[in-house]
Amino acid sequence: MAYRNYEGYPDPTAGEAIRGEGHMPEQIYRDYCILRAMAYRMGLEITEIRDRKTKKKWKRGG
Repeated sequence: MAYRNYEGYPDPTAGEAIRGEGHMPEQIYRDYCILRAMAYRMGLEITEIRDRKTKKKWKRGG
């Protein structure tokens, strides 16, 4: 289903922005996958990632 603006017209640019808001950036996600695999081998679980610069947090299930 396409995102529509308040007048009811399709607005794909705004729809993409809203969909991507909660997602990790690609370069962070790649490193997260590596860290998650290493933690799994040690019997650990990564539950949250926080960007030190922007202070943005992403919660992920193990």
